Amino acid sequence: MKLALTGASGHVGAALLHETQRRNIPVKALVRDTGVAWMKNLPVTLVPGDLFSKQALDELVSGCDVLIHGAAYISVNGDPRGLVHQTNVDGTRAVVEAAIRGGVKRFIYISSIHAFKQEPSGELLDETRAPVDDSAFAYDRSKYAGQQIALEANNHGMETIVVNPTSIIGPYDFKPSLLGQVIIDLYRGKLPFVFDGGFNFCDCRDIAGGILNACTRGRPGELYLLGGKWYSLKQLVGYLSAASGKKIRVAALPEWVAKAGLPFVELWGKIRRQEPQYTIEAIEALFRGNRCISSEKAMRELNYQHRPLEETIRDTVEWFANKGYLVR
Repeated sequence: MKLALTGASGHVGAALLHETQRRNIPVKALVRDTGVAWMKNLPVTLVPGDLFSKQALDELVSGCDVLIHGAAYISVNGDPRGLVHQTNVDGTRAVVEAAIRGGVKRFIYISSIHAFKQEPSGELLDETRAPVDDSAFAYDRSKYAGQQIALEANNHGMETIVVNPTSIIGPYDFKPSLLGQVIIDLYRGKLPFVFDGGFNFCDCRDIAGGILNACTRGRPGELYLLGGKWYSLKQLVGYLSAASGKKIRVAALPEWVAKAGLPFVELWGKIRRQEPQYTIEAIEALFRGNRCISSEKAMRELNYQHRPLEETIRDTVEWFANKGYLVR
């Protein structure tokens, strides 16, 4: 099997490249920048280009049996420049069309748990849960639209599978991600508080394993939720304290305080010409995200497994420390 990959420079992409190396799977990866330092030590063929270069996409899929599409524009602040829709919807369509042209046998689309309605948040959320509608946030709508494009291509020249990870955390977080930056800031003492909500956290290494298993397992045309377990941010801080050996003490603020502070956070972001520290989308995910997400189908059909958050945090802290991210 030879694998093609988009989104290689992202968190899940990095975990996938390390897992393909462990499994001795040859990979071609689409990248904007072929000079990414950490990729140079991995046995991967880099294809320069982006989702809207037909020539680059055709080169990417040439000779490949499977394409994993992980490239996405992640946003918790709407879609003011249109990049969320352009990347996650139009870009997905371009990649699907290239895969069909190139004779790819199996197409795996990395969607998101946010493609599903989260509420009722106390009731089981599995692959039968209703998708988001037009009232949802831009990112959520874009991931649902992207997975529909992928599913519509099933049996039209190739097999397609959609995987829906929950909140991803773990090593190989080079950029780092939003959650990775939270861990770094908590470690450095730059966050005096967290909010009294939480996420269903999943380890990027477990996600990578489940996705690569889907190259040869799973039923075409199906969705698979890849999650872990719901933890509060306060619990995450506790695991971080234990892993780092530091007494990290922060206040856990309720939802009403988070919402009351939104206008000030948004104004401060505009003054500094930076993204706000948090948004209404982040608040909704923290306080309205589903707490009963089931990965039973993926465990049964993809042999998906997930580890406890305590182990993930320990390994993440060690990885950040070894890479110099925790230096003040």
